Amino acid sequence: MKYLCMNCGSEWNATPLLVQCSCGSALWVKTNVTFNKSDIVDTDFTMWRYSKAYPLHRQDIHVTFDETITPLAKAQVGQCPILVKMDSLMPSGSFKDRGAAMVVNYLKLQGITSIAEDSSGNGGSAYAVYAAKAGMTCNVFVPKGTSPSKTVQTRVYGAQCIEIEGSREEVATAARESIDTHNSHYVGHNWHPLFIEGVKSIAYEIWEQCGYRAPDNIVVPVGNGSLLAGAYLGFMELRNSGEIKQIPRLFGVQTMGIQPFVQRFNGEDIRVGSANTLAEGIKIKCSSRLNEIVGFVRESCGGFIPVSEAHIKSAVEVMGKQGFFIEPTSALAFAGVEQLIKREIILSEQTTVGVVTGNGLKAAGVIEKMLFN
Repeated sequence: MKYLCMNCGSEWNATPLLVQCSCGSALWVKTNVTFNKSDIVDTDFTMWRYSKAYPLHRQDIHVTFDETITPLAKAQVGQCPILVKMDSLMPSGSFKDRGAAMVVNYLKLQGITSIAEDSSGNGGSAYAVYAAKAGMTCNVFVPKGTSPSKTVQTRVYGAQCIEIEGSREEVATAARESIDTHNSHYVGHNWHPLFIEGVKSIAYEIWEQCGYRAPDNIVVPVGNGSLLAGAYLGFMELRNSGEIKQIPRLFGVQTMGIQPFVQRFNGEDIRVGSANTLAEGIKIKCSSRLNEIVGFVRESCGGFIPVSEAHIKSAVEVMGKQGFFIEPTSALAFAGVEQLIKREIILSEQTTVGVVTGNGLKAAGVIEKMLFN
């Protein structure tokens, strides 16, 4: 397996410690995937049924909860029907289990026994649950003040949860430095090349659930952008294999206060405003994959939009009344769908998928204060 830097073009042999190019950019797994409908392992009802598309072989997957394909349910935003990809039902309650599963299985094969992750909550929980399954030590560094429901979850899995004062970037620095202080391998979900290889499984699932077709639009919340990147890579592989004619339009949604993707996409200077937001899971001021993901979205003919805190609150309510208990970060996707419909960028006759990236139970206290106090 080789890694590729899309910034400088360098190629690297994959090793457990390598997560960043010498030029400072993020690395990607170099792949040349051909995947057809006949390649689905139809006796395997988990994300591993698409194993031919992955850098790991199915027989090498030993750390698993039999991650079932998550539901693609019907809902409505305004007068527009949509589909809801319920990744809130992954083992730890978020889409990040997809990436953590791939990374932990790779490291297990390499004999790694201790990992370190930086997270605002969901990434840490994902790594913690797979580390527990793998029998690994796991140290998770989180911003001070992260929702207790997330840090408690991480601790229940047996991980050490270390709160760090400062920005999200300072939390990442602390996790990297722990390679020496805690004798761990850094697996940051914003950096590890195999993480997105796991996340791209969502594209294959949606393709199969839509009758082996690509939807017209996919709308997701954006922090570092791994979900957008995974969706792009998966659908691009399906297009290159001749299974679909074109990839979906990809839309990323950010907050008014922190919107680096919106600003870069629009050719504006990146300016960080208020970090005080209900969407604590995406308070990342500059993505490690910013330029690449902006390029992916532009190629898909999609875009990025910001939404307000009032839009987030409204989306939690609207989706809740249809039976979807989602954390405020996930609500950005559906607030974004509403705004895109109002601008007539998304039309009711199109197939639009919004992704529930995290379970509402992870932020039950925040939701209670927001809606009922």
